[in-house]
Amino acid sequence: MKKFIALIAFAGLLVLGGQAFAEIGAIDSVPAATLLLPYFEVGLENSGSGVTTLFSVNNASAAPVVAHVTLWTKLARPTIDFDLYLTGYDVVTVNLRDIFTTGAIPQTGPNFDIGDDPISPNAPGEFSDPDAAPPGCSFPLPATIPASLREYIRNLHTGLAAPPGFDNSGLCGAQDEGNATAADGIATGYITIDVVNDCSLLFPGNPGYFADGGTGIASNLNALWGDYFLADPANAFAQGDSLVHVEAMDSVQAGFWAPGDYTFYGRYLAFDASDNREPLATTWATRYFAGTVGPFNDDSDIICWRDSGLDDSAFFACGTTPPPYPLNQNQIVIFDEQENPVVVEGSPFSPPPVGDTVLPCDCATTRANASDFGTIFDFGWFYMNLNTSTGAIPDPIKQSFVTTVHSASGLFSVGFQAVHLDSALAKTFSVTTAPADVNLPVEAP
Repeated sequence: MKKFIALIAFAGLLVLGGQAFAEIGAIDSVPAATLLLPYFEVGLENSGSGVTTLFSVNNASAAPVVAHVTLWTKLARPTIDFDLYLTGYDVVTVNLRDIFTTGAIPQTGPNFDIGDDPISPNAPGEFSDPDAAPPGCSFPLPATIPASLREYIRNLHTGLAAPPGFDNSGLCGAQDEGNATAADGIATGYITIDVVNDCSLLFPGNPGYFADGGTGIASNLNALWGDYFLADPANAFAQGDSLVHVEAMDSVQAGFWAPGDYTFYGRYLAFDASDNREPLATTWATRYFAGTVGPFNDDSDIICWRDSGLDDSAFFACGTTPPPYPLNQNQIVIFDEQENPVVVEGSPFSPPPVGDTVLPCDCATTRANASDFGTIFDFGWFYMNLNTSTGAIPDPIKQSFVTTVHSASGLFSVGFQAVHLDSALAKTFSVTTAPADVNLPVEAP
């Protein structure tokens, strides 16, 4: 009887799997063509931090798919990419500590699961229909990155220079953190994961990766979903949330998109909309705790991911900060639970701010403590307008993503996506002109 019920439940899953409960521009957790891990960190050997980041990539379809994973530094420089093959309804979990310390990545391919016997042509994924592979992929996919490449990513994600033997040798991809060696640092950055039509060694900004209608390396198939955890095993502590699900939709040729539209990868494509992927939001609202009352004795952490609006994938001279970083913001207002506001200075717009400039989300990816935002109440919420014209970028509209992690007593934690108040898809922008002594953010008509 239990087996019969399980079969009915699985049949229901198959029926639901073909339905779409999605809306372009809504930033909803539905199967998507691109996943964004907005922030990761890995404490390396001598850093004193045991934190690592784990994420899962899940296939929502019965057909197999290939997922292309790209790691980016905190200043949006791509460093390494690799492919994962997922059979129907498959899931692959990646521990970033393995990548940064031993170079190990999950080995995947048709008819292959970790721990199985050697590949057998008669052992397909149980639900794959069919269990096939793109002709450009060589299976099983690699299980280890070379030692030289491991040194490369360790250096670039901890603010050190790329080692000899690479085109960008001697250049940096993130700010110098003052570490003597990579082993002393904490590797940080963000990750994108795209459904692709074939295996490749291309980054999302490379020619040929995107073509309108999903006809390049990248596909428009909305099939991926996933989650992530920032985990500290030594202290029995973890913080997690869903990955950001970015859907693809139709094509420019079919008329849904038009050149000039804001899309997720638009900055790498001269905003020709050929990636066909929805953008994220620009303005957010999120709750916080200040860590000053009762069991709520830890400040909330705000995780920000931001788009500079430029193709800033080129590496730069160490000891410098390339434009348009540090990123500014239009306005941040802190409210307590009685609607009392404090305006955090740092707006690049008129009228000019008065007081100290605060840049709590100044990188492409940042984990900021709530107290970094200035004067703060015990409990309340942030209004965050993260549009910016820093770096003399002509168009101030800038997509972003915000999530908040609440902790207590060093034991309990929960993460929430902030509430997005708009979408960059709207193609409109109102500059905040509220001076610092007003009670509410005021938008210009």
